[in-house]
Amino acid sequence: MKYFTSIFFSLIILLTSCQQNKPVESQDGKEIPFAYAQLVKVWECDGFKKLEIINPWDSASLLQTYLLVDKTKELPSNLPDGVVIRTPLEKSAVFTTVHCSAIEELGAVNSIAGVTDLEYVSNPTVAELTKNGKIADLGSGMSPDVEKIITVSPDAILLSPFKNSGGHGELDKLGTPIFECADYMEHEPLGRAEWIRVYGMFYGKESIADSIFNNVALIYKQIEIESRQENKTGHAPSLLYGIDNAGTWYVAGGKSYMAKMFASAGANYIFGETTHAGSEAFAFETVFDKGYDADVWLFLYNESADKTYKDLKRFEKFKSVKNRNVFACNTAKSHYYDEIPFHPERLLKDLSVIFNPNCEGKLVYYRYLEE
Repeated sequence: MKYFTSIFFSLIILLTSCQQNKPVESQDGKEIPFAYAQLVKVWECDGFKKLEIINPWDSASLLQTYLLVDKTKELPSNLPDGVVIRTPLEKSAVFTTVHCSAIEELGAVNSIAGVTDLEYVSNPTVAELTKNGKIADLGSGMSPDVEKIITVSPDAILLSPFKNSGGHGELDKLGTPIFECADYMEHEPLGRAEWIRVYGMFYGKESIADSIFNNVALIYKQIEIESRQENKTGHAPSLLYGIDNAGTWYVAGGKSYMAKMFASAGANYIFGETTHAGSEAFAFETVFDKGYDADVWLFLYNESADKTYKDLKRFEKFKSVKNRNVFACNTAKSHYYDEIPFHPERLLKDLSVIFNPNCEGKLVYYRYLEE
C-alpha cells in the first residue's frame, strides 16, 4: 500500500510540474513559469529571452534584466533595456564551485574557461581541467585577476551578488556581461534547485535542465510524503543544529532554507519559531538553554580529521550527546556544498533517515559521530 501511495503522489507531482512549466501569454511575450523559484522571471519573446532577477534585499525592485539572444542570429531590433548575453555560452568565467558543478551536470563543463578561488573548488573534473591548463585560474573571487580574465575573453561572468556591494569594481569596466547568480538567496530548497533551468538556458541545455529539475522535485516531494507517513506517532524528534564557534553559535533562522528542510524531513527544529531567513548568532548560554534537551544534534564542520565524542566533552550534558544521537558532516571530505544547492533531495534523504527510525537508506553526507 505504501508503495502505491508513493507512486500516486509522485504522478500528481510530475503532472503538476509539467503543467506549471507550460508557457503563459503575457504582455512581454510567453512567460515561462517557475514552480518554486521566486527571484527569477523569464519570458520567451520574439527573437530573445528576457530574464528579470528580483532584488533579494528589496523585492519591489529588480537586481538586473538580461536578454538572451542566440549568437547565431542577428540582434533583434526590438530589444528592451537590459544586459545582452549571446547564447549558448562557449566561454564563461565562473566564480563559485557550486555553479561549476551545475554546469558540469548540464554537460557543458567544456564551456568553463576560468574559475576563481581554486582552493575551494572541490569538483574533481574542474580541478583536473584547471591543473591541465584547460581552465584558467582567475585568482580570488573578491579580487580577481583582471588581466587573466581579459586573456580568457569570456562570453559572460557568473558570480554571486551581495547586498550593498556597490558594483563589481574593475570587472564592470571590461564590457563583459556579468550575470548575478542570486539563486543562493532563494528561501525554498526547490526554489534554488530550480535555477538549474536558468543555467540550462545559458548553455543551450534547456531540455536537460528541465529533466534534471523535474526529477529532483519528484524525489524531494516523495521523500517528504514518506517522511510524514513514517512518523505516524506524531512525535517529531527535537533538533539542535550547528555548533559553538568561539562562544558564538550561528543558528539557521526559522524561515531559512535549512529550517524548511528539517520540517520536510520530520523534525521539530528548536529554533523554528525565529523569523530570520538567514543565520542568527546566539550566545552559547542561549543555545544551551534551548538545546541541551534536544533529541538529535546535527552540525557541519570542515577539518582534516573527523570529529568524535571526545571532541564534545564540553557538551556532555546535552541529551543528544548522552544518548549518542549526534550526526556530523565533515565538508572537507564530502561534496556537500557542491551538490546540495541543486540537489536538495539528497540531503533530505539523509535527514529523513536520521529523524525517522523506520526510514531505510544509507547516509551520504552526515555520519554517526564515533567514540
